[in-house]
Amino acid sequence: MKTKTVYSFGPDRVYIGPIVLDESDLSPADEGEVWLVPGNCLVAEPPSPVQGKRYFAAANGMWIAEDIPVPEPVPEPSVPPEPEAPGIEQPAAPEPHEPTLEERAAALRDGVQKHLDSTAAAHGFDDIRTAVTYADEPAVPRFQAQGRAFRAWRSLVWDFCYSLQDKVAAGQADEPTLEQLLPMLPVCDFLAFEPAAGPPSE
Repeated sequence: MKTKTVYSFGPDRVYIGPIVLDESDLSPADEGEVWLVPGNCLVAEPPSPVQGKRYFAAANGMWIAEDIPVPEPVPEPSVPPEPEAPGIEQPAAPEPHEPTLEERAAALRDGVQKHLDSTAAAHGFDDIRTAVTYADEPAVPRFQAQGRAFRAWRSLVWDFCYSLQDKVAAGQADEPTLEQLLPMLPVCDFLAFEPAAGPPSE
């Protein structure tokens, strides 16, 4: 039986692992051996694993390496002050500040912005703003295609975030944490903006 190995990625385009196709994945409409590769897979094999790195599926069909994010260290608990001598009244400790809905929403927006910037940086741009500037530059078609994909993705992400924020404020949805929100965001669809192949050279 004929088989073919392809390499899958998740909604965040991070490499998951190999998938083996069999003869049921061959195109019945084409002559010869034409495989129907799933949309969440690349034919190119990712490089060998490197400690501290992970791989993203790029729009050009190749894999891009980036550092695995390292969680920020948890601050050590503060040491309580020594109690004063008996008979001296201690001042009342202030009540801890409870962030407002708007403060929590602002913190989520900051986290989403960092997610946009880090994703653009993983594809070789300084940040999402730099990536978007390539959308109107036709000199290099693949850079322009990536810029258009990032521009559309940025709009979809913020539209989703502000719509969810309105639903939370109206009591129509639960307020998510940043860890819950990021997997809910739209995925950047690079394939939809790939430049069309030119005519074959004579």
